[in-house]
Amino acid sequence: MEPIGVVVGFPSRRSLTFRVFVEYEDRISVGDFVRVDDVVARVSAINRHNLIKDERLISQLDDYTVMRELLEGGFAFSELAQYTTARALILGRSEGATLRPVTRPPRHFALVHPLPEAEVARLLAPRGAGPHVSVGHVRGYPNIPAMLDANRLVTQHCAILAATGGGKSWLAGLLAEELFLVSGIPIIIIDPHGEYSSMQVPRDPEGEEISANVHTYVLGKVDTSAMDSSFARRYGASRRYTRVGVNPRSLGLRTVERLLSALYGMTDAQRRILEEGWPTLRGPLEDAPLTSLDELIEEVLERGKHVAPMGYAGEAALHGLRNRLAAFFSTRPVFISRYGDSYNGEPIRLLRARAIAGRPGIHVMDLSGLDLVDQRLVVSILLDEVFLLASRREIGPLLVIVEEAHIFAPSEGGSISLQPILRIAREGRKFGVGLCMISQRPSKVHPDALSQCMTQIFKRMINPRDLKYVESVAEHVGAEELDELRGLSEEEALVTGVAVGMPMVVRVGDRHTQHGGAAPVIVPRRGD
Repeated sequence: MEPIGVVVGFPSRRSLTFRVFVEYEDRISVGDFVRVDDVVARVSAINRHNLIKDERLISQLDDYTVMRELLEGGFAFSELAQYTTARALILGRSEGATLRPVTRPPRHFALVHPLPEAEVARLLAPRGAGPHVSVGHVRGYPNIPAMLDANRLVTQHCAILAATGGGKSWLAGLLAEELFLVSGIPIIIIDPHGEYSSMQVPRDPEGEEISANVHTYVLGKVDTSAMDSSFARRYGASRRYTRVGVNPRSLGLRTVERLLSALYGMTDAQRRILEEGWPTLRGPLEDAPLTSLDELIEEVLERGKHVAPMGYAGEAALHGLRNRLAAFFSTRPVFISRYGDSYNGEPIRLLRARAIAGRPGIHVMDLSGLDLVDQRLVVSILLDEVFLLASRREIGPLLVIVEEAHIFAPSEGGSISLQPILRIAREGRKFGVGLCMISQRPSKVHPDALSQCMTQIFKRMINPRDLKYVESVAEHVGAEELDELRGLSEEEALVTGVAVGMPMVVRVGDRHTQHGGAAPVIVPRRGD
């Protein structure tokens, strides 16, 4: 193929600049792949340069009649007055079907050639034997699907990061759909805003199979009437869900201790009584017997009273712990204490992680009716049990998608859901538990969790602090990729990491089910 330019500089060790030949100035686009010798690069910016630098000359360009006579007379004014350069991100040195790190840059004045589409497709083919999922097509190459290695995406974790309104939940829903279609693995979506229930409604024939396997769970005794009415108006169908509650005995000791300390405060004596008295289980948490709150509290106090101080101090500690346990369990809407419990005539079933994590399909945990403490509580309990079941090889591979990850795994302030998420991020790969972190504020997500996400999918991002943070925790992202993030459209995403052959900008594809995350629109007022 004919060359389209010549290398004229190297702004950084990972990028090059080339002068675009005149005949190609209007044919090259951002996102195009090029080759310089055996080095492959992707065009990240195109710049027009003005050769008329003198203000006195520029001031003479104010007469349209003179300009028209020059242009119509065949004077190549634009060719003499401007030139075009392109900046390209160096991706690697081509070696067969793979790219190797570049140990030396190309030469100055080396010719730049367009990369043939067949070679682009070969280099962008995902690693591994599959299965593979498609998230759209490569920008500038509508015939090349943007394919991701499903195994690497799930087992080595991924992150979807963008500014608010950037299309994160659309892309997360698309990933869940495609993963279900190609693998059928269980996918658990932590949904703090209640937007993923819309996946029950298909948009095309393929969506019929997906929507039939979307299971929504509403947590505890919360009113869903407004959400249900809105769903019916928007989609012309009733929202399907199962109302579930948490057995208080399924809480781990440290979870109870952290919650009581945060909400009510605890003395050292109360903490010692709780540590001695809280019931421990040898089997899965969901096997804990369901008893009344009074029975549970009395059991805790009876088993722990031997470590209480003598006399009045001990009585005060026991009394204070009783009040704290009673207040906590009786005021949180997520707990149930008897079989056959119900809310507004709807039966409440026990939250059973095994039944969710062991069942193929998309499982939406709708937490929208809960306050932040209860949302984090549910996530902590569920992920603790999922990890335990996976570590015992009692369930197969699955993916946990955490929306608003900065809420559940914050970088500052702590959260009872942080430790379960960190444990899955660090150890989940060994047991087939994948994690997908979604956030509009990457700098607010705990770095230990985000740094374990070996595939990153970025939508448009403009906050300087978030951009700098992403560069510090994401292995495959440098300053050049960050520049690209500012210029992405709402339909585009930058995908980088172990699930793709090399970094690529993609045009995100269509969904098979309805998207519930679209913002309400303002409509014009009616005329009189």
